[in-house]
Amino acid sequence: MKLKKGTIKASIVLVFLLMVIGIVVYNFIGPGAKDMKASKDFIAKLYLIKAINTDQPLDSMKYDRIKILTSKNELGHKTIVTQNFGIDLDKEDNVIGFAKKEIPKNITKLNIEEGKELADYYLKNIYDGDVIIKASKSNEDNESLPYYSFVYTKEEHGYPLYFDEIKLNIDKESGVLDGYSNSTMQRECKEPVINISKEEAEKIALESFEKYNKDGTLEDEIPLVYADNTIDTDSKTISEVCYLVNIKGKDKNNKKVEWKIFVSAETGNILNTLKDGAEKEVTTS
Repeated sequence: MKLKKGTIKASIVLVFLLMVIGIVVYNFIGPGAKDMKASKDFIAKLYLIKAINTDQPLDSMKYDRIKILTSKNELGHKTIVTQNFGIDLDKEDNVIGFAKKEIPKNITKLNIEEGKELADYYLKNIYDGDVIIKASKSNEDNESLPYYSFVYTKEEHGYPLYFDEIKLNIDKESGVLDGYSNSTMQRECKEPVINISKEEAEKIALESFEKYNKDGTLEDEIPLVYADNTIDTDSKTISEVCYLVNIKGKDKNNKKVEWKIFVSAETGNILNTLKDGAEKEVTTS
């Protein structure tokens, strides 16, 4: 009798353990995992707004995890794929990239204005935040590209975050979303403080440029943007409003150079310098 009771108890414990293991596998590895759910939700949004081809029933789509990065320096962390699409997620399981597997035909039926209207509409439905357009590219210089590219940047307090970009590629023939990348990050942004004039910022930037170069000339447009302090590595990473001063000139070997210098609008300190257009790029697969 005691043996029978012991067997029943052991069976109950075993069933309980199997249930726990099943729940863990489902929620952390299987289809219920956070990255899988985020990928499914993103594709469902695209289906809802008809940003992608919806011929395949949504509930028949299969998702597979093919890559997990461990590098702390990479924005891209995980890649989930379906039969037709690839989705990149960061370490917090936010979608930062999307691409169609199928290479579309290079046929143009939409003009760039129509493409931008679609890009604005898609972005409004898949990204929750204030953005402004940063650049539009018709890709006419590269006839092999079958899409228009539109680059947006986040805004805080009315000023763009220079290094945070969202890019959408719109198929020139069908108008569907061909690709999406989001390099925006959760940044702490200081309240805007403007103590330095544009003229003072120009002088500070030009003096810095000419310590190493010569014949510096300033571009007319000097916008105010948010940027991080990369000069003082001991400072806390907080973005602040800067004057973006673009200077062209020559180095000591008479080679043409171009620097982008970020001058704090509050203190006049130089917070960041990009040399020869060396923008920070984020690569997603």
